[in-house]
Amino acid sequence: MTVLGYVTPVRFKANQHNNDPQTTCNTIMDSKLYGHVQRTLSGQRTTNTYGVGQWIPSDQKVLDKWLTNLITEVKIKSKDKLELLLVLHPPAEDEDTARAETQPVVANGKEEDLGLHPPVQELLKAIISDPKIYMFFHQMFQQQYTELPHISERTKISSWQLMIILIDYIMTTAPEYSKAGLVSFPINAILNWPMATTAGFAAFLDDKVNTLFKSILNYWGKFLSSSASCYVLNENPRHGWFGEDAMQAMPNFDQEFKCKPNEKHYGFTSWDDFFTREFRDGIRPVESPDDDSIVANACESAPYQISTAVKHRDFFWIKHQRYSLDFILNMSDLAKQFYGGTVYQAFLRATSYHRFHSPVSGTIYKTELVDGSYYSATHDIQDDPASPNMSRGYIAQVAARGIIYIQADNPDIGLMCFVSIGMSEVSSNEITVEEKDKVKKGDQLGMFHFGGSTYLLIFRPEVNIKFDTRGQMPGLDTENIPVKSKIATVHPAI
Repeated sequence: MTVLGYVTPVRFKANQHNNDPQTTCNTIMDSKLYGHVQRTLSGQRTTNTYGVGQWIPSDQKVLDKWLTNLITEVKIKSKDKLELLLVLHPPAEDEDTARAETQPVVANGKEEDLGLHPPVQELLKAIISDPKIYMFFHQMFQQQYTELPHISERTKISSWQLMIILIDYIMTTAPEYSKAGLVSFPINAILNWPMATTAGFAAFLDDKVNTLFKSILNYWGKFLSSSASCYVLNENPRHGWFGEDAMQAMPNFDQEFKCKPNEKHYGFTSWDDFFTREFRDGIRPVESPDDDSIVANACESAPYQISTAVKHRDFFWIKHQRYSLDFILNMSDLAKQFYGGTVYQAFLRATSYHRFHSPVSGTIYKTELVDGSYYSATHDIQDDPASPNMSRGYIAQVAARGIIYIQADNPDIGLMCFVSIGMSEVSSNEITVEEKDKVKKGDQLGMFHFGGSTYLLIFRPEVNIKFDTRGQMPGLDTENIPVKSKIATVHPAI
């Protein structure tokens, strides 16, 4: 451990789950990789992540107020739906005080009368017909009060019934801008505390639950890709994407991005069209385009973590979130080439450019889209007010993601891998290249849709690579490094 700048060796003994010999754990300065690096029991070295990044809401009270206002608005505008659902399926009693007998429900109506959007109707159907899902969704809202005492003063969604009506309401709304950050992702705000519970952890790793939420997010995505979503592309000073607050977060917007400021909605045809906007020609040129030893930044992003000696399988769910290459790469045989290699992870902000580009020149070897979780966060962190903000390493193994293998022209790099990882409301990792395509460094590989995101660059153990994080310690409080600029230099193998 590090104390006032001094490095104190800490000796650990191998436990019954680890066959490694007794290992010394030091915090060291690595000359190969930037930053303080901690060597774990497994031999994997991981940069310390610390502090609060800009994805964390700037003011928790703002989020509470936003969620309270949403609940109030829905209780007014969807009053009949909520009342009928509560009659059809009254909120369950607390498990500790549940009575042996309950009164039969008498209701003048049925689920079909609720008029829910189709995928939300399917989620409701699953909750009331699948015993496992019913148990999960009952318990996750109850456990907010028993497992998370530190959020006693926070605004919470009280039941799955209210959750259903809130999600249904969101299906025809687009994210407004807010300095608070997370409220740009309203479903995440609804599920933030339930997903931190024991039942929530289980629920959002369940394949059936994730299939249901994938359908919901794809349905919402159609709205966000329609002209009806343009209503948030306005100049409202606090909540418009072209208002004063948003423009402070995106300075020089009309000079940097392709848009038509004199036209309605700046010429964008939908909220997603705005979200996946392109830079103007000449903005973000490729640094050292003809030097194959220079690796370009794949996204407009901030460095989060650098790990070396990454294992094929490791404890990715613990607080330190060690990477597991087999799971990240969906049990591909190609993963073996990266055992013991290096992983660089960075994250994008809501206001960032959301297309991704090739970090090297070469040939697309293989691509793969992997279904996964949307609202799962590590259970070892239960105080994240913007979950899965603090679980970025964890979600690399379980979240929906796109995998692109590139055979680099530089033999000192060889086969490398780019992994796009969707977070929360992200329902699509779109890959725009195909196998055998030739790409130049900086060429587009694809884009994220509808929300926050993170990504990995994975290199083989033979690659002698040194990262340039612009003097920043990787973590959640780092600043963006421009896309296509130098992120690393590869030297001949030692």
